[in-house]
Amino acid sequence: MQVSYRSDEQLVEQLLAGETAALDELYRRYAARLFIFCQHTTNYNDRQAAEDLVQDVFLRVINSAGTFNPDKATFRTWLFTIARNRCHDYTRHKSKVRFESLEPNHNPGADSEPAAPLERIPHPDDDVEGTVIQAALDAAITDCLKRLDSREEREAILHYYLGGKVLREIADFIDSSLSTARNRITAAKEKLRRCLEAKGYENSTG
Repeated sequence: MQVSYRSDEQLVEQLLAGETAALDELYRRYAARLFIFCQHTTNYNDRQAAEDLVQDVFLRVINSAGTFNPDKATFRTWLFTIARNRCHDYTRHKSKVRFESLEPNHNPGADSEPAAPLERIPHPDDDVEGTVIQAALDAAITDCLKRLDSREEREAILHYYLGGKVLREIADFIDSSLSTARNRITAAKEKLRRCLEAKGYENSTG
């Protein structure tokens, strides 16, 4: 069944009608962006945790599709709100576990080490130089995102880049006015630009 031409909201209706292909299409559209969002929002650089969170988000989409109201928010805003809440739950749980651990050899930073830029041996035909350059830029962006003043700024700018740059959706996502959302995006973009320029990157914030 071809569903790729359907809107997100139409896909939710198909999902409620039992069309499993609709869920596959929603996953194709949003899984990669949710993975990036979860990695940066949890701030732990834990790939497995981000993958698990994405799976959990889509499980909640299946279980809660009937509560989605397109008159109140777009599907994209609803989806990223679920992701944000799950990421916050994960972060709170992770922080509590670290605080309560009394093991003598426990290293609180052991599972938050950034992943190595290259996670596999490159094939001779790969663009190794391009891969290394992109990995370095990704690491720089990750570091600059962590340096933003507040979690709200970080979430707003992540939704800006991952959610389609729709200001009304961002305002709904962060529960603010359009002017507040615009100001947060503008401030975050400027801080990211200055941070990346200090690291030797220019015109990287789009």
